[in-house]
Amino acid sequence: MLISETKSLLTSMLDLAGVRPGEIPADAVRTTLEVFQRFASVPVDDSVSPEEDGDGVLAQSGTFDLDGVHQFCADLTRQFIDSADRDVIWQLRCTLQWIPSAETEALGSSVLWSFGMPLEDFFAAALGLPGWAWALAGVRAPRRLTIELEQV
Repeated sequence: MLISETKSLLTSMLDLAGVRPGEIPADAVRTTLEVFQRFASVPVDDSVSPEEDGDGVLAQSGTFDLDGVHQFCADLTRQFIDSADRDVIWQLRCTLQWIPSAETEALGSSVLWSFGMPLEDFFAAALGLPGWAWALAGVRAPRRLTIELEQV
């Protein structure tokens, strides 16, 4: 697979699991995480290797102003460094968004990168982040799920 094909692959994997970008039910959050976990292990041919920190995963959560809207987000991002030009970095973001509340504001924000650890250890740690633990508890359905691939 190539970096340019990652969005299509993730979208297809989610679709096969019954999850589509847009509004999703609360129980689809766990499915989204499980699909992303499988997706994160698919090799990317034109990326610098994970051992050289050229292919890694970021789990983050918090309340942010995105696209001019104040919202709580739980995000999984796979970052690639282009092997043909190491100055080119791509990120494929899988973002779940909720209308913020006092409860989500109290969760604060958290960030965890997979660099230097096996993916299974990373995802186990990501599940323990306060925002991701809240998202997976199914308290409320997300407002929407977005999938975006961009050069950063």
